[in-house]
Amino acid sequence: MGELLPEILEQILVRLDVRDIIRCKSVCKAWESFISDPDFVKAHLKHSYNNDRNDNEIGERRIVMARYPYRYRVRQYEVDDRFFDYHYCHLIGSSNGLVCISILNTEILLANPSIREVKKLQRPQIPHVGSLCWGFGYDSSVDDYKVILGFRKGDDLTCFHVLTLKSNEWKVIGEVNYTFVSRIGILCNGALHWIMKGGSPQDDRKVILSFHISKEEFIEIPQPDDARFESLIAGHLALRLGTIDECLCIFLRSLLPHNIWIMKKYNVKQSWEMVDHDCEIKNEAAHCMKELKHYIPHKRPLCHKTWFCKTRDFIGAPIFVQSLVSPHVNRRPKRKRLVMTSTRSRRRFGGDPSVPGPVARV
Repeated sequence: MGELLPEILEQILVRLDVRDIIRCKSVCKAWESFISDPDFVKAHLKHSYNNDRNDNEIGERRIVMARYPYRYRVRQYEVDDRFFDYHYCHLIGSSNGLVCISILNTEILLANPSIREVKKLQRPQIPHVGSLCWGFGYDSSVDDYKVILGFRKGDDLTCFHVLTLKSNEWKVIGEVNYTFVSRIGILCNGALHWIMKGGSPQDDRKVILSFHISKEEFIEIPQPDDARFESLIAGHLALRLGTIDECLCIFLRSLLPHNIWIMKKYNVKQSWEMVDHDCEIKNEAAHCMKELKHYIPHKRPLCHKTWFCKTRDFIGAPIFVQSLVSPHVNRRPKRKRLVMTSTRSRRRFGGDPSVPGPVARV
């Protein structure tokens, strides 16, 4: 096995689950270095995405923040609703296996539940203004991740700040003449989306505000031009966004699974269609994220058992993929002292018996 060509080794390892790949790091130093290489991490991530998309048994793989461990019942996971501020912490978003979490609006954590790594981000320097809106996503143009935060400024403005993971610093990106209704930005087509309303008390119209992560530009996304949409859900304070089959959708949670509108072609008003409630619903795989109160690096799992159920309840939850992407982008992981437990095992994997080999560190 030690004489495998890198191309063949990649084709073998890239098909494994993250847990098995981490174990493979203990085979030898060469394998550990190969698996930690950014090119392999990206190759595995791409394979994981393609594997999920081509899985006919699962509609979407998502992640949610649990209120209560190990059980699935109605409202035992966090949703973006009027009770949002009563929760201890919030799941801001997920991208490429990384999950962003806010704790009491004062501490922001970036975690990869699959490899059990957590990074604490710089706290935002903003005035104490009460409730906030959030977003998290990947900027492919610079190969970086961004956390977006919005807070109300006066009665009719929302001021947005952004943090880039590589710099771990916040900067102001602008103000908009809206106040937020939904709190968590829905990631779709390289942009984050919130339900907003007109800034002034006299302007009660609801809009879909989009923030393009790479361009850092705000635009308004058109809503369905249909009498059924206008009469049933348009303008409602509980209006929320989600994704179905990588397309933006809009709905009222109280009406699920009915009256869901999906934008088949992004930012095209005429492409909005109402989802037929009689259509087949595939299994949703919802990973249940813990609150990280007692996190011990590399020791305790960060997720409870995954739920598999046929439901539309999770369409507002972020898409999740298991990956090897580390939240620690500015440093290489520290290597522990390598100790081989037996001479026989070193020979088995093609190593020199006189050279100490590695042990598992998961």
